[in-house]
Amino acid sequence: MKKIFIGIDFSKEKFDATLIKAEGVKECGPSVHEVFDNKTSGYRRLVKWVRSQSEDAPADSLLYCGENTGGYSMGLSNYLYASGYDMWLESAYSIKQSSGIQRIKNDMYDSRIIAEYAMRNHDRMILYKPQSTSLNSLREVFLYRHSLVRQRVALTNRRSEKRLTQEKSDVKAFMSFTSKHLITEINKAIAKCDEKIRDIISSDEELREVFDIITSMPGIGAQNATCLMVYTDNFTKFDMNSRKIACYYGIAPFERRSGSSVYQKPQVSQFANRMIKSLLSQAALAAIKADVNICCYYQHLIERGKHPMLVHNNIKNKMLHTLVAMVRNKQKYNPEHLYKPVCGVA
Repeated sequence: MKKIFIGIDFSKEKFDATLIKAEGVKECGPSVHEVFDNKTSGYRRLVKWVRSQSEDAPADSLLYCGENTGGYSMGLSNYLYASGYDMWLESAYSIKQSSGIQRIKNDMYDSRIIAEYAMRNHDRMILYKPQSTSLNSLREVFLYRHSLVRQRVALTNRRSEKRLTQEKSDVKAFMSFTSKHLITEINKAIAKCDEKIRDIISSDEELREVFDIITSMPGIGAQNATCLMVYTDNFTKFDMNSRKIACYYGIAPFERRSGSSVYQKPQVSQFANRMIKSLLSQAALAAIKADVNICCYYQHLIERGKHPMLVHNNIKNKMLHTLVAMVRNKQKYNPEHLYKPVCGVA
């Protein structure tokens, strides 16, 4: 039973912590606050401070909670996990939406809001578990590759701008030459990233098994497979629930209905990771061309008068649900297991 809740507001150099003692959902004492350095010495100070404030309460009665801020929150989370304490990393949006109207904004107050959120919602907590070394390395290389691709697109667009034709010839030549050189170097770096991704996956048995399964589906290439593995913690983050994964990808439709005056057809939510959603969109377009079943399904819905954008989203959902089932059953793609509408395609 959790009785002591520590809310943590992370930043680059430090983090604020607020401790609340509670019975059920009622605070039974004044909260205490302290600031620590976001490094190992600060982590040790935090644990000692919590012990002194909680009168050496058992570790299973403590719950640390913080916003998932990526690299800023990983150090303390890993330290607490290794020390045997429960850590809950929650999305900043969930905490903000549940905190009501707030007129104050500072680090101390934010840490208290997080502690209160943990106190009132600890029955829904998802305890933090660090990623494996291989999966963490795969994530870093994948994100680095994505940043390189964005830089290449920016340089390519810059070179193709029409207004450059109005510049002086020597300026235009200079910009064209340097951009071309940078794009060439970026392409080399991307190729090295692809090679490193292959090495990481091939060196880990679990990653290699899942990678081989999901890339057996037409349309799913190395980048889509890597993205799916990274953002689902190799399919362990969402308990193999394809609906939750589709929601995270931003392709699950939701309706809006209230009484007789508010009704909206089911639509996808804007709360999604656009980068991974765009990768899955590319996979769906490739699958329409590469897989007979998906092509049949696409033509069947188009003939029924469905909007092409709706059809593409249905295909992404169909592919994602199939991928999750394949990983759950440890089976590679088998086109005979999919629904085939009659569409006249050979």
